[in-house]
Amino acid sequence: GSLLILERIFGNRQNELMTSILEQGPIQWLNGAGFSAASLAIIYHRILSNLPFYKCNPSELKSKGIIVPGELKIVLLQTPINVLVCDTNYGCLDMVEELRDMVAARSDETVFIYDAEEYLSNHDVTNTLRGGEESQSESDSFDVTISGRQRLLSQSQISHRPTFLLLYLNEFTFGQSKKSDAEIAMIIESCINHPSIHVLLIHEQDTLKGGCKFNDLYRSTPQNLVNEPLNLYRDVAIPLYSTREYRDTSMKAILHQIVKLDPKLGSKLGYYMKSMSSMKRLLNKSSSQVSRGSRRTMPRYEMEQIF
Repeated sequence: GSLLILERIFGNRQNELMTSILEQGPIQWLNGAGFSAASLAIIYHRILSNLPFYKCNPSELKSKGIIVPGELKIVLLQTPINVLVCDTNYGCLDMVEELRDMVAARSDETVFIYDAEEYLSNHDVTNTLRGGEESQSESDSFDVTISGRQRLLSQSQISHRPTFLLLYLNEFTFGQSKKSDAEIAMIIESCINHPSIHVLLIHEQDTLKGGCKFNDLYRSTPQNLVNEPLNLYRDVAIPLYSTREYRDTSMKAILHQIVKLDPKLGSKLGYYMKSMSSMKRLLNKSSSQVSRGSRRTMPRYEMEQIF
């Protein structure tokens, strides 16, 4: 069966073409939503690109691409969003800027990036002014002049956008010093307890960028963040890879999670998400039956080398 198929595809050049495919190096196989499809896409691309037709017409494969059942599609944001980053979260800003550029390339909407500590401070000031409870002391007073009212309006507009704290998890996130741990823990706790801020966990997989095993990360995390009621790791962290195809899937997974977490975005994308869900069930019913609502304490990543 399989040998006959290969013979029909490659003809008498089967061994030569297979050698050419293998010379491109090993392919890291990843399990999980979207990532296994990305692994298959890499394999399919290598095979097809070595066929005589696509060797003579390489633009055909590049322009049309490869459709793989279960692959993640790009989510087009319908409204601007706020993304908060911690100053002490090494590598987070670069990752968020990459996400912003990806959104900007495909949508008119904007990802606004803010320092988490400054955002929380300004938002608290806004809430205080709304309630008429601003401090009357000289050190804490806030003069609501014309410029002050403009600032209040600006903060109100900002706070009404869907807001997310992206926590970039690598070996430098926790355990560097008691001071930095205390600072980032305070920000994370404030965001978890904030009714309008969602927390997304992004787990770096590249050791050259500080990627580490989740168990090591878990042990270095301040205990008050791990324990209830905060339970930082109640949701599965999104793995972030450096390989181009897998990184693209990681970024798409972040956008999908953003849409899932905020109803303002989800309601406007309901038809799109419903269509995608129906298509996935039709193409691969068994693989799309992912358990919903289940919460894991620690994310699991399974991988192996093929070829």
